[in-house]
Amino acid sequence: MSWLGAAFEWQSRAVLRRHLRVYLRSWHTNFLPPATEPVMMLLAFGLGLGPYVPTVRWHDRDLAYMTFVGPGMIAYATFMTASFQSLYAAFIRMRYQRTWEGQLTTQIELPHVVWDEILWAAFLATTYAAIVSVVLTVCRGLGLLQFDPTRLPLLLPMAFLAGCAFASLGLCFTAVIPTIDHMNLPVFLLILPLGFVSSTYFPLPPAVASTLAWANPLYHLAESYRGVLLGGIVASHLIALAGFIAVMVGVLVPLDMRLLRGRVLGD
Repeated sequence: MSWLGAAFEWQSRAVLRRHLRVYLRSWHTNFLPPATEPVMMLLAFGLGLGPYVPTVRWHDRDLAYMTFVGPGMIAYATFMTASFQSLYAAFIRMRYQRTWEGQLTTQIELPHVVWDEILWAAFLATTYAAIVSVVLTVCRGLGLLQFDPTRLPLLLPMAFLAGCAFASLGLCFTAVIPTIDHMNLPVFLLILPLGFVSSTYFPLPPAVASTLAWANPLYHLAESYRGVLLGGIVASHLIALAGFIAVMVGVLVPLDMRLLRGRVLGD
């Protein structure tokens, strides 16, 4: 069984169905946070900072701050959902609920478990990106921001692939941290800094955008979303994003399997 082929086998689909059944049992508590968060962010950043930052310069265009922030919110939701699912939720299933242990007593093997965590995190990231998109569409109808809503479906496959890449990164930390308290290390030393240097909620100075940001996949995701919805330069960011996704999935998923094999099967 190849590490990539495990993602398409029936065992992976079976575990994904299990995750979906568990999720739907408390769908209302799982649905409300991603639906209300963009409203709160729009009020805090858009209506709060908008009057003080009437326009933002983006690719030689002057955009209303709310219009600039909207696509960035979708990118940030994609990133944070996939990252936290592969960190906290996966660790809890592995260490405390012993879900992985039960699955591995059946015909399911560790590569299926790893892929299921990645695909499930990517699915939720895509779902929450869609929820944020609906909220932004409502805000557009109220005249709070401007973008082309007919292009929103184009973001969903991008969100899924990016979610796979971010989840594969999160699982690396899940495989090596000793306790859930140590989750603060990747969150505060990597996840949040990546979010800050990403041009999601505010434009980056040219010096930063040309150095740190170009090594940040979230920056390219936010700029790709913005280019698709607002009609701007998108090719270079799409190429960079595709490269990041290919490298992260191609390198980190086999690494996740190796690290987790020693931890889970060795426990």
